[in-house]
Amino acid sequence: MPLTRIKFSSQALNLFNSEILEYGRIETGGVLIGNTSEDTIYVEKASNGGTNAIHELLYFRADPNFIDMFIDMEVANSKCQLRYLGEWHTHPEVIPAPSIKDLQSLNEIADSSDDFCILLIIGNKDFSPGAFIEQSISLIQENGNDNVYVLEASDIK
Repeated sequence: MPLTRIKFSSQALNLFNSEILEYGRIETGGVLIGNTSEDTIYVEKASNGGTNAIHELLYFRADPNFIDMFIDMEVANSKCQLRYLGEWHTHPEVIPAPSIKDLQSLNEIADSSDDFCILLIIGNKDFSPGAFIEQSISLIQENGNDNVYVLEASDIK
């Protein structure tokens, strides 16, 4: 069954909100950890970019050492029930759209994954936590497939 939906935990939604409040219209981001069931991706945990991340108006780069440690720790703590799903970052827009660089990065990450990778982009201009779904786009690309699909998003109830 193809993956068509994505749901976010309150931990992930709270982290996105706190990062956007801290950085405003400067880009920020991190990685997404979770699992899948049938047609749905469940984002259980999200990270920030780490202390050595680069945050600029139109550019974000996470601290690779922090990200590797975060992924390893979360997967181990879950007894391998959770896995790396993909990455997230913000754009200085109300309704974000992926850039060519975003799509290239998604393709590179998907090619190195076992099955798929997701990329969440959140619009940080005039951000409202209650409008997260409207101010974000979740993309998925499968390994070996050049097509990119938009996932239907919601929070976990």
